[in-house]
Amino acid sequence: MAALTAAAVIAAAGCGTATAEPEPQEAPPRHSAQATLIGRVTRALDASFTAEYAWSEGGTVTMWAAEDGTWRVDVPDWALGGTVDVTVAWTTGGFFQCAAGRCVKLAGITGEIPRTYDPRVQRPFIEWLPLLLDRHLPFSVSQEGDCFTLTPNTVVVDTPIPGGEWCLDQDGTILSVESSDFGTLELDGEPADAAATVELPGDIVEEEPLSAKAPEAPTPTPDPSATPSANPSGTPTADPSATPSAPRSPSPDEATRQ
Repeated sequence: MAALTAAAVIAAAGCGTATAEPEPQEAPPRHSAQATLIGRVTRALDASFTAEYAWSEGGTVTMWAAEDGTWRVDVPDWALGGTVDVTVAWTTGGFFQCAAGRCVKLAGITGEIPRTYDPRVQRPFIEWLPLLLDRHLPFSVSQEGDCFTLTPNTVVVDTPIPGGEWCLDQDGTILSVESSDFGTLELDGEPADAAATVELPGDIVEEEPLSAKAPEAPTPTPDPSATPSANPSGTPTADPSATPSAPRSPSPDEATRQ
């Protein structure tokens, strides 16, 4: 009886044995739009290039990001009311503005471009790009293809960079940037090889830099040799230099008749 019981237990155990099913693995986490943007920005920061961007304000902006970290941006029709092309550059000598073959120093190597002389189109490449690595930026980030839209949080009054749209490919090439600060820059053709270092397009001179504001028209000065114009009212004007004449005495005949 004991043997039968033991056999029955063994048989039951054999029938109930089953292969353990593996536990379902968690799906790999989806990369958020911000995480994807940060990955592409990281690659963009390591890039050096020369590229042309079509500017919504007109013309083509050329960005030079040299291998040694110096940079230069050529901006068409920016100064003096949109009549003069300018170049803004950062070299080992500091910040410079160049126009018509002459370059004026704007600030030292650790300074910044004064707002009056800042075309701002270089900021996405130089100042704003590193800030996109901050996961705590007060923006919500959405992605569509290679483009990322930064929308400021409603509770934020002032943001460290303006909102807008950034388009970067998987290699970190900036395809376009849209901002309320300067309009839109859109890559025009393939980027070219980077220069080893930035060269200023002119000689350094001691002059005033150019601003975007148009120069004031000179006030005309009267010509002292010009003939005075006639009195517009047509009324004769007394000559202040004339001496008034004395009243005439009546003659004897006139006195008799009176």
